[in-house]
Amino acid sequence: MKVLLLSNDLALLGAKTSTGDTVSRHCAYGQLIERLSIIVLVKKGNFQPLALSPRVSSYPTKASAWAYSYPKNILAVATDLFRGNHYDLIVCQDPFFTGLAGYRLKKKYGSKLLIDFHGDFWANPYWLQENPLRLGLLALSKLTIKKADALRVVSSGIKKKLLRAGFDLPIAVIPTPVNLENFKTPDSQAVLSIRNEFAGQKILLFVGRLTTEKNLPSLLKCFQNVVRHYPRTTLLIAGDGPEKSQLEKLITARQLANNVKLLGQINYQGLLNYFHAADIFVLPSRHESFGKVILEAAAAGKPTVASATTGAKEIIINGQTGWLAPVNNAKRLVEKIILLLSDDNLARQMGANAYQHVWQKYDWDTSVKNVVAYWREIVGQK
Repeated sequence: MKVLLLSNDLALLGAKTSTGDTVSRHCAYGQLIERLSIIVLVKKGNFQPLALSPRVSSYPTKASAWAYSYPKNILAVATDLFRGNHYDLIVCQDPFFTGLAGYRLKKKYGSKLLIDFHGDFWANPYWLQENPLRLGLLALSKLTIKKADALRVVSSGIKKKLLRAGFDLPIAVIPTPVNLENFKTPDSQAVLSIRNEFAGQKILLFVGRLTTEKNLPSLLKCFQNVVRHYPRTTLLIAGDGPEKSQLEKLITARQLANNVKLLGQINYQGLLNYFHAADIFVLPSRHESFGKVILEAAAAGKPTVASATTGAKEIIINGQTGWLAPVNNAKRLVEKIILLLSDDNLARQMGANAYQHVWQKYDWDTSVKNVVAYWREIVGQK
């Protein structure tokens, strides 16, 4: 089976990001099929084709910041690839511009079309509020979904929304494979160094892009209340993004400079060490389709306090492996954080429960095989 995947992830072209197992995940897919070719949508920068493994290669599109050129740029690369191969399946990373390009390729070459949902777009007012142009994207997704042969979503909550919307096609719930082995064994000296830097402090950790949907201004508001009760508490924020300057101003305005540290973008090994050094992981997002970082925190034996997004509800067993608070409810988020800060035994037990839960449910090999098995099912192969 030959698969053409349409992606937005520049890590597949060698870009230095902290997404960690992106390349190894796609190479794992490639080991189970004849050929995996990946077209990566480039908005800016200069990238070259890259062989990721003997069976997996990635190809950049022409760089363009103009959204309406994205499908055309994908099609230009795909046309060259189809000259030497017939792809049994086209996999699109989203139902928007990669989905539109995938539909056009299906129509031209007769390949099967799978659209992945890695975001919580449907029936999500928070996602729509962040950008008025998203109404147009939502309309586009209604077209591309109808042209697909199947959908793959990363949480059961997203599947329920699509079924309620009346879509009648196969929809599989298969979370993104996460190699939890990467988070099992940290650099003990690096972990000790982090703990020593914040000696006598409880450490809260956030990991993710500094973007609107992560709801970090609300987290700072929550943390200000946490510090009133537990002044010897530090919040570490790992990641970069367009909200950074606003967060810096809010940290100063809320007089949290001594308790909040922006770490910037940390490489994958560095994140592993911070997860192990932290006491509690926090994720106050307005929406999450899955929440890979919750798995990573659990693999390090840490409990999570998160807003009850579609993704967080999929992973966290409320009251056992962590706590869920209503989305955008700062008061409840503070209550749950303080509950764990006030009871070390509870925090440790929840962390142990989280560790056991994710290792039982989210096995890497099984998850990879499930993705490829679904691909084969769509194209009619066993």
